[in-house]
Amino acid sequence: MFDTVQETVDRLAMSLRRSVVLEDPEWVLLASSAHYDDLDPARLETLTSRRPTEALGAELRARRLHAQLVPRVLEADPAWGLEHPRLVLTLRSRYGVLGFLWITLVAPLTPGEAQLVIETAETLRALLVNISQSIEAVNAEVESEMLGLLTPDAVSRGRAADELVDLGMFTRSRRFVAMCLSLDAEWSPWGGPPPREVISHALLRAITTPMIDAYSFVPTMPETLLLIGFRNEPTLEAIQSVVAAVIRETDAADVQEPLGAVLGVGASVDALADVWESYEQALVAVRVARSRGSRSASWGADPIAASTAVLLADEPPPHLLPEPLRRLAEAPPETIALFEAYLAHGARVAEMADHLGVHRATVHYRLRRAAETIGIDIEDEAARFVVGAWLRQRWFRI
Repeated sequence: MFDTVQETVDRLAMSLRRSVVLEDPEWVLLASSAHYDDLDPARLETLTSRRPTEALGAELRARRLHAQLVPRVLEADPAWGLEHPRLVLTLRSRYGVLGFLWITLVAPLTPGEAQLVIETAETLRALLVNISQSIEAVNAEVESEMLGLLTPDAVSRGRAADELVDLGMFTRSRRFVAMCLSLDAEWSPWGGPPPREVISHALLRAITTPMIDAYSFVPTMPETLLLIGFRNEPTLEAIQSVVAAVIRETDAADVQEPLGAVLGVGASVDALADVWESYEQALVAVRVARSRGSRSASWGADPIAASTAVLLADEPPPHLLPEPLRRLAEAPPETIALFEAYLAHGARVAEMADHLGVHRATVHYRLRRAAETIGIDIEDEAARFVVGAWLRQRWFRI
């Protein structure tokens, strides 16, 4: 259907012998004609970046183009890169603005040309309404099949993968990487846009790199599935580019409080039906990132941390905690910090004392008193292993 939109824009431009541009409600380029000796910096920026400069975008918002009901001429203004006047028509449905139709005016339109512009604008308006309705229906179906990739049943996963390909998704992709976007923000009470809209806008702005072949996502709270398709095994640069963009755009979201986005990255798989493996790895990577106070983590980047998160995944119920561990769980923070430091230094008291800037006898005394309080023998290797495992599991729960 977007081919029809492009053809309509091209026909209008050829009839007028003027440049014609169609943009969405955020001034992102939807369709553009050839230019007719009327190329100026503003149009060149739109063609190369798919959107106007930030300064021109702010100026367009200030002129309240979304609220206008009749065609309007913006006069030339070189300060904004507008070397020629523009006729702009706001295309809208009953629910809101669909986009903007721009015609470059090197010379005024004749009455016949003006009528052609009005008629073409109505055609484009109808096309955009149909596209909007179709996109919503297709998006709902795509999201359903994306979630189907995560079901426990292998037959259902295979069926979901086939349906996604039939819908035109990931048709050329040969490698797939699942990511988990985990957000901390409290959304209630919240008077802004729906969370789905905030997440979707951030991801759509982020996923613009040419290094990927295809992508899709399911914007749910608190965890969003983001699936990236590549034609070949993705490079570290490609993955890092996506991660950096997602964190940047979620940080830039216009919300009342920071989203606190953390992104986990799974390993690549070679079949859509196996994406669930990559996504479960991404979930573990989120826990690794949170345990370190980091914004992102990758399953393959630190196998030791990933292994620890998997092996110590479940918190034991209180009644299954032996008395020493129960006392450790209830110990004051300074006691827990003491054991953490002891284990972090490999049980080397001298090294720990140097790090803390105290005499080793002081460290020995503090450790002995703490160990007696919780009821363990800190010199026993098995006891140190148990305490270390409990502490690491605690890190992944914080």
